[in-house]
Amino acid sequence: MSEVIVVRDALEVAQVGAELFTESSAGATAARGKALVVLTGGSAAPPLYAALRSDPWRTRVPWASIEFFYSDDRAVPLGDPLSNHGMAQRELHEPLGIAPERVHRFRGEVVDLDAEARRAADELREIARPPMGGPPRLDLVLLGLGPDGHIGSLFAGAADASDRGDAQLVKAVPAPTQVEPHVPRFTLTPAPIVYARTIVLMTTGAKKAEVLARMLKGPDDLKACPAQWLRRATGRVVVVCDEAAAARL
Repeated sequence: MSEVIVVRDALEVAQVGAELFTESSAGATAARGKALVVLTGGSAAPPLYAALRSDPWRTRVPWASIEFFYSDDRAVPLGDPLSNHGMAQRELHEPLGIAPERVHRFRGEVVDLDAEARRAADELREIARPPMGGPPRLDLVLLGLGPDGHIGSLFAGAADASDRGDAQLVKAVPAPTQVEPHVPRFTLTPAPIVYARTIVLMTTGAKKAEVLARMLKGPDDLKACPAQWLRRATGRVVVVCDEAAAARL
């Protein structure tokens, strides 16, 4: 069952997200010596990054202990404005002096996207595999919510939307037709998301009210609403939304 935190506006959503980021990363570092954090893209990311750059969160997060990954990214060159990694570099990693070797990006500039997905999955397995074996276990996965019910680049209506993807972990996705921008993507499969210790989904605005209600309370249909994978999560799930997005709950 998801925890739902309703706040006044997008600024407060970002602040609560920053507090949960701090709590999760500090707890993981205390317990295991490092924190494995997955960043999101989309409209939720810039206000969250702005909060994390500011006090009190800037000084409370154990930045030197975090390994960063991405829930998804567009298959574009490194300097392209559509790159989620590029945005994180400008608005989070560079201002905070994060070491490049601790940022594990999808290489959108490559020609063979399937080979890059396999490389990224191998890297994730190597870094996130628990000491006693088993599937990769991430400490914190940050997500937004798409208008079609997608998380990461797991789009509604895709033939494999109900496949957890345990063996794959990362996959290359063709350019979506129903969601902009219409470019190919890389995305985590549902498996590393649902196995995460903590998932925080942040969403705002009246346009997300119907899809958020479908995610939390609608009939179970992973193909129509991939965000419902969070119902199958093994760890803590926190939904942070503003009053407008919560209108149908």
